[in-house]
Amino acid sequence: MEAGCNVALVARSQSLIKQLAADPGRAKTLPLPADLSDLGVCDRVVKETLDHFGQVDILVNNAAVGIYGPSHTALLTEVRKVMQLNFFSPLALTRACIPPMKANGGGLIINISSIIGQRATPWAGGYCASKAALEHLVESMRVELTPDNIRFSTLYPGVTQTGFTRNALGKTKTAQGRVSGVSAKRVAAKLMYVAQKEPRDAYVTLLDRLFVMGGHLLPSVVDWAFQRYFQPH
Repeated sequence: MEAGCNVALVARSQSLIKQLAADPGRAKTLPLPADLSDLGVCDRVVKETLDHFGQVDILVNNAAVGIYGPSHTALLTEVRKVMQLNFFSPLALTRACIPPMKANGGGLIINISSIIGQRATPWAGGYCASKAALEHLVESMRVELTPDNIRFSTLYPGVTQTGFTRNALGKTKTAQGRVSGVSAKRVAAKLMYVAQKEPRDAYVTLLDRLFVMGGHLLPSVVDWAFQRYFQPH
């Protein structure tokens, strides 16, 4: 909003989006309380945004929920909730935005993924899988929609100082939940960079990038480190 974009604010928490809308800076805001795990709501959110602003230039898929615990004992009902919000909701929003973006000559879709969508960690398999699924979907749609000037960028944060870990499903805690992480403001600044420069992939910190590279280049070493430092408690 500080950059002057008109923003549709979507969240389950009415108090949160009202707080954000109360200080819009140079932007015009449209607060839309919604639970995006209800896929029918996704179409309504896009329609109300179009009715209010007339077009959608950028879609940011950010809603997500985590799940912690052994993957082989995770409740399937909870894994489904994770996939519903982390994968099917971005897919539904993207599908709803594509026709108006095509009609307007193009658009940008930014997906907020995670470094552990590129290199999975133990005790968070359901979450890692949901982000990996979204990343592969984006790779496919990027090529399919290039003729329509619809672009895709993905931002891969690491641990961020939000209520994400506290609100995650499952009950196991790991070292990931004890890492302080970077501020949400720093992630937001990187998101603004992505919106302006449209890189294919972006990381918030150098350590995030090195984590992913290490996972691909030295997988056995990373597995050993996980076994040593990511034990549940």
